[in-house]
Formats: sequence, C-alpha cells, structure tokens
Amino acid sequence: MSPVPTVTDDASAEQAARRKQTVHIAFNGMNASFEYDPEQNAEHVRVQALNHYDVRGPERHQDFLFGPDNQAEIKDDATMASQVEPGSQLYLRPRTAPGGALR
Repeated sequence: MSPVPTVTDDASAEQAARRKQTVHIAFNGMNASFEYDPEQNAEHVRVQALNHYDVRGPERHQDFLFGPDNQAEIKDDATMASQVEPGSQLYLRPRTAPGGALR
C-alpha cells in the first residue's frame, strides 16, 4: 500500500509546478510551447525542442537556441533564468557566420 500524501508533499509539488515557466520555440515555420524550470541549463530546453521537432542526424548537433532577436545565442551551459524572460519567443536554427556560411 502506498503512503498517503501529506500536506508537505502537496505543497512541494505545487511549488515545483509554479516554478515552471514557458517559452515558445520556432523551427522551420512551426512554433510550439515548452515548459522549463528557470534554474535548468538551456541545453535541457534545446534537447526538448530537438526531440519535439524530431531533429535527427548531423542537424541535431548544428541547431541551437537563439533569443527573441534571432541573433543572440542562448548558451547551453547557462541557466534559462539568466538568459530568457518567461514567455519569450526563441528560435531553433543553425549557427551562421558572416556571409551566411555555417560555423
């Protein structure tokens, strides 16, 4: 028999749910919403988006998240809270060098 949930368990679950934030990520003309914990590294959200959009093969290692201006790259190893406002529109795309060449 499983233990009966306590008020503390319910409160912890509620706090965790309240901490979740949402961003919108566009990829190849599609747009979807993704929930994240603000203290998670951005790589976690990028991987969620790659999985959602079924990105496979070499593209998976070439596509990165970019901010609302579609210019500033969202760094994988930094927290979402330090780089993104909740509700922001982000973009999943390859990096490009000046002149449009892939890096």
